[in-house]
Amino acid sequence: MSGNEIFKPRNVAAWALKRKDRPLVVSKADYTSPPKDYVAIKVFDAAVNPIDWIMQDEDIFGIDYPTVFGMDVAGEIVEVGDKVDEFKIGQRVIAHCEAYTEPSKGGFQKYTLVHRARVAELPYEIATAQGVVLPLAISTASAGLYQKGFLALPYPTLKPESLDRTVIIWGGSSSVGSCAIQLAVASGATVITTASPGNFEYCRKLGASKVFDYHDDDVEDQIVDALKGMTVVGAFHAVGGDGAVQACARIVDRTKGKATVVTVRGVPDDGIPSSVRMKMIGAGEIFNGEVGPYIWREFLPMALDQGTILPKPDPLIVGEELRSVQLGLDKQKKGVSAQKVVITNIS
Repeated sequence: MSGNEIFKPRNVAAWALKRKDRPLVVSKADYTSPPKDYVAIKVFDAAVNPIDWIMQDEDIFGIDYPTVFGMDVAGEIVEVGDKVDEFKIGQRVIAHCEAYTEPSKGGFQKYTLVHRARVAELPYEIATAQGVVLPLAISTASAGLYQKGFLALPYPTLKPESLDRTVIIWGGSSSVGSCAIQLAVASGATVITTASPGNFEYCRKLGASKVFDYHDDDVEDQIVDALKGMTVVGAFHAVGGDGAVQACARIVDRTKGKATVVTVRGVPDDGIPSSVRMKMIGAGEIFNGEVGPYIWREFLPMALDQGTILPKPDPLIVGEELRSVQLGLDKQKKGVSAQKVVITNIS
């Protein structure tokens, strides 16, 4: 069905009515037909990211309210806009939503609009509640690993050639870390990561060569020793409390290769060796160039189908329907380990 035909289902959203308002309010929402290059997705499942509760607490982007949060969805295509010919009505997909731009593009609603470049087909062997853990994490990992000026790895493939280079990923069991490990391995890199001991085997199964306990006082020395004889392309700070970014910087400063750290957090004002180059990651930036279209449209659908990329970490389903979104935000804020908070049965 094209955007010019009449298709007006009843839409409902979990609204943030004003800044720092809680709880979210479930109420009706307009259904908007997709414009050129967009698709409309009927949302079956949505995942919660830290940015969602941060926005509710702090409104760091200064956006207009009321609005709809949510960046990770899984569901099916119900309508396509002009110039969209790669998707069919009824196709199962996952998508990285453009929440915080306008309400119709937020994920916490029954029907959302997403640009075609941010959507990937989901194999029938993967449940939507499982696949929904990926979108923002895949984009964030790709932004740090592949963009020029960041770690700039070769693009991932289904049959990678050995790169003879090593990537340090701090926080391998997080959602971003889980994706970064798998993508880096699919680029031919060797991965060294950190995690809690209970998640060591989890990280190894995703492809990490060695895993270190970030709690250890001498973890930096352990990693530097393990990197002897290796050439490092840099460090990816995926998660971690105070001091984790500086730890990454000190490690790359002591190893052979590029002294570059990419981070999901802001760059610290102090504690960074002068020789180390720091870059803050913005997930949405990959859609301003070729990285986003390659990852989402060329690589990810095939990688999911072939099992090269697994939808990890596993979902932690906290409830059903939009009434459970606030519970999901609160649960994510409290913290989870090797899990992604998911709300299911939204439509």
